[in-house]
Amino acid sequence: MSEPANRFPIGLRTIALFEAAKGVLGFAAACGLLSLRHTDLHAVTDAFLLRHGIDPERHYTRLFIESVAGATHHHAGQIAALAFAYALIRFVEGYGLWWGKHWAEWFALLSAGLYLPWEFMHLARHPRPFTASVILFNLALIFYLGKLLVRQRVHRRRRALALSGPPQAPPPSGESPADPRAH
Repeated sequence: MSEPANRFPIGLRTIALFEAAKGVLGFAAACGLLSLRHTDLHAVTDAFLLRHGIDPERHYTRLFIESVAGATHHHAGQIAALAFAYALIRFVEGYGLWWGKHWAEWFALLSAGLYLPWEFMHLARHPRPFTASVILFNLALIFYLGKLLVRQRVHRRRRALALSGPPQAPPPSGESPADPRAH
């Protein structure tokens, strides 16, 4: 049984919600970074680690604190701007997918495929079940969106053929179909 013409596939709506959720997280991260612009990042990082029971004097923890402290307020503003841009892109993609926009399906397909080479390189360097599951999820997403796009192309071709009408028979010999005066 095929879906009614005015309903969008549930898979597309699910992907739209997932993209919107990524947009919310990106927006929250950008707001968090902006809230830290005029604070002492070294002191904030120390307080955070102590609050969570992490010893700030350990070697790797100290390296983390020093790298955070080395980030200037200018860098935090740039990173926040990038996070806002990322959030905007995800919101636009989610909106387009929710409303079944053809451009959004292509955009989602391309953006999911764009990350695959880096994900495969990461899996090759650090094989972990989580990394493999992220790759499988993206491959399933690409497959689903590709299948949906192919199905839509076939549907559009059939509709175009149906609108153009039945094929016309060739005119009898000696008559020109472009010349109505021939009769």
